[in-house]
Amino acid sequence: MKGFALLVAALAGAALLYVTTAVGGQQAGPSRAEFNALKKQVATLKKDDNAIQAVLGACFTSGIPIIQYDGYESRATDGTTFITTGLDVAQQGDTPTMYLLDVGQACAQVINTAKLKVHGLEFARPSTTRR
Repeated sequence: MKGFALLVAALAGAALLYVTTAVGGQQAGPSRAEFNALKKQVATLKKDDNAIQAVLGACFTSGIPIIQYDGYESRATDGTTFITTGLDVAQQGDTPTMYLLDVGQACAQVINTAKLKVHGLEFARPSTTRR
């Protein structure tokens, strides 16, 4: 009898331990303030995404196929010449090395003059950055 009582007590203890440490229980969701803050953040992200999609759709319309060639002669500011590589537009049938984005004059002016701020990142013209 003593052994049976000990077994029942051990099983009850194990069951109690299992119930209190099980992860499948109900968990509290975000508070109303947290939910509203997340809702506001999602709305901001959607607005930024729409703006970025509009710029990408309007500005980045085509890519120009480019090939990098060796053996170009270049002249330095002191008058000396040296051999370097150069970029040229790929002709029909050539295999491009890379593509340059054609953004058009209007978009280039916007990109060159505007500071774009997206999700905490700031894109500035290289001439305005500190070295």
